[in-house]
Amino acid sequence: MAVYPSCRRCGQRAALVDHIEPHRGDQELFWRRTNWQPLCTPCHSSAKQSAERRDQKEK
Repeated sequence: MAVYPSCRRCGQRAALVDHIEPHRGDQELFWRRTNWQPLCTPCHSSAKQSAERRDQKEK
């Protein structure tokens, strides 16, 4: 987090690393650093998760 201390969505202090594209168990995608983004807990737990659920329903 020292390299990317701010949430990519809201700018607050980042608390975790999120996968931009859900890896769904794909280890190569899980460890691909270009697929990582810093997010704060509220953005990860609400906005990002809601968007992923919507994307799943549309498929």
